[in-house]
Amino acid sequence: MATVTAVSAARDRTDVLIIGAGPAGLSLGLSLRGLGLAVTLVDRQGEAGLADPAYDGREIALSLRSVEILQQIGAWAHIADDEIAPLKSANVINGRSTAALHFDPTAVGEDALGCFVSNHVIRRALYAEQTASGEAALMTDATVVGLSLGAEGGVVTLADGREIEAGLVVGADTRFSAARRMAGIAASQHDFAKTMIVTKAQFQHPHDHVAWECFLPGGALAVLPLNDGQASIVQTFAPAEATRQMGLAIGDYLQAASHRLKHRFGRLTSLSERFAYPLVGVYANEFARPGFALVGDAAVGMHPVTAHGFNLGVQGQAILVDHIRRALKRGRGPADARALGAYERDHRRLSAGMYWSTLAIAELYARESLPAKLARRLLLDAGRRLPTARRLIVKTLTQPLAAH
Repeated sequence: MATVTAVSAARDRTDVLIIGAGPAGLSLGLSLRGLGLAVTLVDRQGEAGLADPAYDGREIALSLRSVEILQQIGAWAHIADDEIAPLKSANVINGRSTAALHFDPTAVGEDALGCFVSNHVIRRALYAEQTASGEAALMTDATVVGLSLGAEGGVVTLADGREIEAGLVVGADTRFSAARRMAGIAASQHDFAKTMIVTKAQFQHPHDHVAWECFLPGGALAVLPLNDGQASIVQTFAPAEATRQMGLAIGDYLQAASHRLKHRFGRLTSLSERFAYPLVGVYANEFARPGFALVGDAAVGMHPVTAHGFNLGVQGQAILVDHIRRALKRGRGPADARALGAYERDHRRLSAGMYWSTLAIAELYARESLPAKLARRLLLDAGRRLPTARRLIVKTLTQPLAAH
């Protein structure tokens, strides 16, 4: 049984080197099992932080396709049933309107849109599977400070002076990827000038596992339903207001949130601290170069309003592995130019529309001008009157990707 181990100083060659052992990097390492490749994961965190990551307030909306991938790579088995909260449907509300745009999975023959699992639980499960049966070696407390690339792969230099040669180098190190910059790949970045605040609360009244996305004056508010009557409250504010909100006593903060929700869920009781995250969207200008590829947030860092970010990350790495597998069958290596070109094409086809439409939606709903308010009203009214469009959106959330 393979275990997670530190690579010795003597090991200076690997077939695939993955920079970043977050969800995308660990998923990629597990997806590459059984292909006969030597895989190395490098992460600047210590092993303890990877093995037992702290709760960070982020609840991940997993599509059914992403759940399927996590099952295939073995990570899902490490997540307990009570850590999985079904997402049965979703409502979208604009302003103070009482009319909601409703997304119902039964329209496409499913009983749920997906499910919620805490980010730290997913990370822990991926690490546990890597420890139990992964083939990749893991270097912890290792910071990449240099990268040189060529058609035959690349050489990564670590802060302690070690150099590792790899047939393929993969950047999976967050949306502010240092690996992406070292590879010379530019990215389109959009600072939304907003801060997201997340916290977990106990609801007095049942939420019935229905998510709510409320675009309200002063900032958006989302309810992400969890088990046992709990939910994650996600609010988005301008930075100055976010600072003020973080300074409120937690009881006052939740009382204000309940008021914004028209007290439909009754009293809200705190279950966690608050976490604040600046909102920045990132879309890499290239997903692959000779000897190099990007996955996860390093390739596409989404605004959370449409809940596509994690799903794009885990599905994108699966696309890359599929093309690597095909290259190996043709007698080529993991950095085969045809394989990387196909990954670039397919991942851009999957992600481009989602990214740019999400950016437009986030900008539209962040503005308080009269034209923006009218546009939002027209958009939601059209959605309520077009069931075919709603079914298409639900299908993108629930159905597996088409073969490529």
